Amino acid sequence: MQVFIQVMESGSFSKAAEALNLPRSTISTVIQTLEDRLHAQLFQRTTRRVMPTHDGLNYLETAREIVDAFEAAEMMFRQGSGQVSGRLRVDMPSRIGRRFIIPALPSLLQAHPELELEISTRDRIADMIPEGIDCLIRVGSPGDPLLVCSKLGELELVNCASQLYLAHYGAPKTLADLGRHVMVGYSHDATPLQASAGLEYLDRRGLLQSAPMQSLVSVDNAEAYIASALAGLGIIQVPRFDVQHLLDTGELVQVLPEFQPPAMQLSFLYAKRRNLPARIRVFQVWVSQLLRPLIAPCLQERGQQPHAVL
Repeated sequence: MQVFIQVMESGSFSKAAEALNLPRSTISTVIQTLEDRLHAQLFQRTTRRVMPTHDGLNYLETAREIVDAFEAAEMMFRQGSGQVSGRLRVDMPSRIGRRFIIPALPSLLQAHPELELEISTRDRIADMIPEGIDCLIRVGSPGDPLLVCSKLGELELVNCASQLYLAHYGAPKTLADLGRHVMVGYSHDATPLQASAGLEYLDRRGLLQSAPMQSLVSVDNAEAYIASALAGLGIIQVPRFDVQHLLDTGELVQVLPEFQPPAMQLSFLYAKRRNLPARIRVFQVWVSQLLRPLIAPCLQERGQQPHAVL
């Protein structure tokens, strides 16, 4: 089962063999033996790639539960050390990963030297089971019943634009001014000249409203989103922590502060499992403490509702 899980996560027999330090022939033999035992084909094999079958995807959850239970049983006799081991695959937004998580990893690995981390940084939502992801850090709160969503806190958002943009378009003072302004679009399937949903804000009753705006460019990740704003391509709505250094230097300027976007929830997610591996729980606690400076406590008290997941 451990070999099967590794092949699922690696996407190939060769990579699984390297990860487990076993001959590739051993991996093939183990998978063939497992398939014979189950009377099911777990993978579609070609000369270039290995793809899980429907039976393989279904078996993955069961295999993980059994391996997790085995690891939990062993941890009963290791609790004195306080260390965790094994491989942990984590997916997170690119900016949070690059600016906060990755620079702090040496301290985590020093405390848990037998822990192995595989980190993917992207701004689309990963499909956890097929992609072999153990846990996610996401801005937003996906309503997937198969995922456990733990709220880390809320992120304050700001409206901002570059000095170059303001020199060309002027600074908007009211919502009526937005008719002659543009916004950088954000989409997982960005296309040129795509219309943005508009600038979101909370009205005096605390209700979410949207002021329609056009966009000249749409992008599909946070790095490009902020870069587009710096290039003068439009107004953006972005977590304050991500641009505070640019606001401090004046490269970006906050606009329409009275029309504040609602706070966005920062979440830690993992698949429902009967026996949650200790390494996921340890990583969750570590991340929660690490990202605490990003959280805006005053916004948590307002009970604002988060909007779309990024």
